[in-house]
Amino acid sequence: MSHHVPVAPAPGRRIPAHQLWEKEMLWAFLRFARATVIAKTDGLSDEQLTRRHVGSATTLGGLLSHLACVEYDWFANRLGGGDVPMPFGPEAPDGDWHPVDETGRAGLVTRYREACATSDDVIAALDLDSMGAQTDSDYTLRWALTHMVAETHRHAGYADLLRELTDGTRGW
Repeated sequence: MSHHVPVAPAPGRRIPAHQLWEKEMLWAFLRFARATVIAKTDGLSDEQLTRRHVGSATTLGGLLSHLACVEYDWFANRLGGGDVPMPFGPEAPDGDWHPVDETGRAGLVTRYREACATSDDVIAALDLDSMGAQTDSDYTLRWALTHMVAETHRHAGYADLLRELTDGTRGW
């Protein structure tokens, strides 16, 4: 396996400024993590996106699919009151990790970006203490943003390792 020279940071992938207000800071760290995950898939073939390196179904394509689902679930559905169908449930608890409707990297990235744009509309419309459209729980936007920052950064770490295992590329 050859090691590639790390590529330059992807557009939109800048460490947030330290003087932002809380909502803008959380949102900026979420955008940073989103851009990182997308950048980790740059230049890969469809086969590489679905290559398994671990015992679970975790793949780079699966990460994009899963993250699109959780963006839609937390922001569009729970806080925004939408009804985006989720591919998981008691009969398929890991259904969101198996990209089936997308056509390769372009489709996966497009779906993820669309989910993020939908999330951003909800984030922009709500105050941090808002529970949005929820009627059966008490999650606030602050909680959902904090959760998604942690979740997306955690998965960006997985993407770092999966990318290195796929083609040796490390770094940004």
